[in-house]
Amino acid sequence: MSKLTLTFFTVVTALAGIGCSHNDRSTASSSETVATTPSSGDESVCGESQVFFASGSAELDDAARARLARFATCLTNHEIDTIYVAGMTDPAGDEETNLSLGRTRARAVADYLREQGCTTQFVIRSYGEEGSLQSQPLWPLERSATVTAVAESS
Repeated sequence: MSKLTLTFFTVVTALAGIGCSHNDRSTASSSETVATTPSSGDESVCGESQVFFASGSAELDDAARARLARFATCLTNHEIDTIYVAGMTDPAGDEETNLSLGRTRARAVADYLREQGCTTQFVIRSYGEEGSLQSQPLWPLERSATVTAVAESS
């Protein structure tokens, strides 16, 4: 997705091992830092997963939780170095509010994946309304978070 090629400016890093393990349910501590998108030497091992939200909400619905649970199962079977989560919004609302909502959506996804046993490094990014579609009937497609897991290639 082209939005993931932009530079990350808001990041939450949680370090507690590599990959996801359903046996290790510990929650890692978080801190704010700055990072960039995956480098060209990295490879996506489980593809991407995208979940959608109601307008103005960062609450995961049943469909989003089911999709993320399936994604976490894939992550469990691979050695993952970093999980990138990007939150997006529609253009309703002001820029600051949308950046905050995008960040909250991305954190909700990362928190759910941690609950599923993913204890690797998370990189959180909010795009807010950046690059959103201007046609209001398409706005529900913008209310989302996209997850990409990468492993450094050898």
